Amino acid sequence: MILPVRATLPRIKLKDQVAERLIEVIASGRLAGGTRLPSERELVGRLGVSRTVVREALNLLEARGVLQVEHGRGAIVRTDPSHVVRDALLTLLRVNPAALMDLLEIRKLLEVEIAGLASQRVRTEDLQAMRVELERMRAHLGSADGYIEADVQFHSHLAHGAGNRVLLRMIEPIGELLRASRQVSASRPGSARRALREHEAILRAVAAGNAPRAREAMRTHLQATERDLLAVMGRSLSMRPHQHGAAQRGRPARRRGSAAGPRRLS
Repeated sequence: MILPVRATLPRIKLKDQVAERLIEVIASGRLAGGTRLPSERELVGRLGVSRTVVREALNLLEARGVLQVEHGRGAIVRTDPSHVVRDALLTLLRVNPAALMDLLEIRKLLEVEIAGLASQRVRTEDLQAMRVELERMRAHLGSADGYIEADVQFHSHLAHGAGNRVLLRMIEPIGELLRASRQVSASRPGSARRALREHEAILRAVAAGNAPRAREAMRTHLQATERDLLAVMGRSLSMRPHQHGAAQRGRPARRRGSAAGPRRLS
């Protein structure tokens, strides 16, 4: 069991770094649901941190629903992994905002086809739910939080309308990440009103049962979102994670005695 090493570590508490290392291992499948974690003593030795830090990290993951801690028996990975994937992806976005562009690529792969499928399979209740969210978006054009929540729910109802249970399970962990993306893109003046029109076009095509038009409407929306993200965050967002790694390799080595995160867990 080996945890990936980042080029740089975020300035966050050591217990959070340990928790994120464990989440990454679980999300990768190296610790399946129902698996018991190594003992606290073993984790201390492998990670190079104190028992207090390990205990705090385990308690944090228990509170998140990732682990079930049984006193005297250790910690067990819970069997539902969807929130683990979500937490791992949120960690990636927090450490490297440029990963927003990778998220957008995933959205293009999934949501364009979701729109096409929904146009053929959507139920009346899904269409009504999307109309409600459109009205909420319109009512919250001047309120970022309310607008973003309605935006996220619109896409959730659209995914339900696609009628594919596997696809729905794939898109669920991304839902929370969409808030992070929208918080950035919605900060661009005029973007909320334009996005509202794009969502209206998506809904019209889906309701009309026109799959090509639904896919094109979603593609247009995501392309506009990409322009918003690049306009707000500029070059740092367009730089891919591997480019960040290359840039980090050119930096001088960390001086001895400076703060360091937990070691690999092998």
